[in-house]
Amino acid sequence: MKKWLSIIALIMVLALSVSCFVSCKPDNGDSDQVTVSWYQGSKLLKEQKVDKGSKVASWEPTAENKTFTGWYAEASLAQPFDFDAAINEDTDIFAAFKSDDHVEDENSYYLIGAGAGDMGKANWDHTNAEANLTMTKENVEKANVYTITITMYAGDMFQICYGGSWNGQVGIGLVEGAEYCDGVNFNDNNTYTAADKKVAQVKNAAGEVVFIGSDEYNNGFETWNIKLADGMDGKYKFTYTTYPNAGSYNTISYELVEKIEPMTSTNDMYIIGTHNEWSTDFDKTSPYRLVESTDKATWTGSFVVTEEMYADWTETDPANTLGVKCAAIKIFNKVNSGYYSPDGNNIFLTAGTYSIKYTVEGNVVEIAKCDYYLVGTFVDASGAAVNFSVKEGVTPALTVEDGVATCTLVATDVTAMGDFSWIADQGKPGVFAFKVVYGSELGIATWYSDNANGGDNWYVAAGEYTVTFNIEDQTVTIVPVA
Repeated sequence: MKKWLSIIALIMVLALSVSCFVSCKPDNGDSDQVTVSWYQGSKLLKEQKVDKGSKVASWEPTAENKTFTGWYAEASLAQPFDFDAAINEDTDIFAAFKSDDHVEDENSYYLIGAGAGDMGKANWDHTNAEANLTMTKENVEKANVYTITITMYAGDMFQICYGGSWNGQVGIGLVEGAEYCDGVNFNDNNTYTAADKKVAQVKNAAGEVVFIGSDEYNNGFETWNIKLADGMDGKYKFTYTTYPNAGSYNTISYELVEKIEPMTSTNDMYIIGTHNEWSTDFDKTSPYRLVESTDKATWTGSFVVTEEMYADWTETDPANTLGVKCAAIKIFNKVNSGYYSPDGNNIFLTAGTYSIKYTVEGNVVEIAKCDYYLVGTFVDASGAAVNFSVKEGVTPALTVEDGVATCTLVATDVTAMGDFSWIADQGKPGVFAFKVVYGSELGIATWYSDNANGGDNWYVAAGEYTVTFNIEDQTVTIVPVA
């Protein structure tokens, strides 16, 4: 009997051990799962447990007198939820609905922006935009649908507004399919990742980027400019559908009506500012037009600032580091209605003459105040020719005092150099040639020649000279240094 009692006791001990082993085992059952919460506003619609790294399927909730329009990753309903992305942490998903109760939209919408195509008719002016780029309200029952068809070239951009101001200002964030992406912000030229939410794109059915957008003033995604991407030139029809009682559901869709050839000429550069009351009404005979280089890489010119061009507001403008009343300018591209300066602000200038250079690649603007220099058949330290252009440390600057400019010239025999063999070939009376100019490394504003010899260069033998230039009568005296 005792033997059976011992056996029974042993079995009970083993059973308890197994039970303890099972019950005391750490609970790791949820460690490989996360919770997905589905919301309508702050109302929780449902929760579900999913395995980490898995995906969830979309479903369609219902709400009385409302139509479901999609799932979003944020309560603001700005970014659609990506159902193709794996879920690795607790995730909230938000439902978007629009009311089925129709409210008539009484606003008149128009496009405002700039560009080489039809957007050039607006040039960021509300009056021009309303007059030329107003959208047509279509006759659609119980819907507010506005359309417009415009010609766009790469770089053209716009937003939609109403009421003669920035009321209702919307842009790429409302375009169907708009998403954050990696890329360069065309407002600050910095590179960002999609996670930074500073750059956006819209792709077509073929996966090509059609429109791009960039954050400019830390405004909401929905207001960023809609800018046409390179290679997408064409006529586009835009449709703006509005819901006055629920503006967050407004949408912009587009249709490529006709593909067109890109523009062959993309730049026509002018100086605008307080000297012409910021007018952009130019033709190619304007004295404020810059000159294009033969390789089409740069545009250069000179600009004379007088005190009559000064504006009172410039003295207190935060961007004016000069701290005094002066003139203000920018470089304007008549082709795409773009405005350019070194830092995006106005360029503030006191009286004087300035050389200006615009480089097409990167939209780089450089400006330098002019001085008197000697230019000619100079050679730099590496033996390269500096042929009638200003180069710091090579071409001498003249010192001006009481209307007379002077400098020391060290002339060398350059006739053996291929760049300057024309001196000997043409039998010129010297081995070194030069002119006096008023300009900078960015360009020459005024050339002064030997008028006594038909406006030719001055020619001298090798040696050291004191050159004196009388500014009033434009005569030059050349005296050898003893």
